[in-house]
Amino acid sequence: MHAGMALGGSMLALGHAMAQALGGRYGLPHGAMNALALPPALRFNAEVAPDAVRRFGDALGTDDPAARVEELARLGGFERLRDFGVPEEELADLAEAAAGRPGNQANPRPATSSEIHALLQSIY
Repeated sequence: MHAGMALGGSMLALGHAMAQALGGRYGLPHGAMNALALPPALRFNAEVAPDAVRRFGDALGTDDPAARVEELARLGGFERLRDFGVPEEELADLAEAAAGRPGNQANPRPATSSEIHALLQSIY
């Protein structure tokens, strides 16, 4: 319970759920998957948790934290899911898996599998 609350409060909840689904299925690096999944999760949550997203942006020294995380991910060599060999035809299954993860359930705005599919497409 406390872990779910911590993830929800950290704004990592949805991004972490997507990263877990990706890493678990394909054995991909957890940090790289979080780096790719966090920007769309931040954008998804911005409407319902604007203060938290703004504070995260302040900590990063930017008005656009999602874009800054994307920039940092690129510096680490992480750009698109396709670069990691994730098959596009499996994104819907991954979205379903991520939707059921505790991190998504702890998200300020739990995402449906179709919403997560769209988020995964955005980073494909």
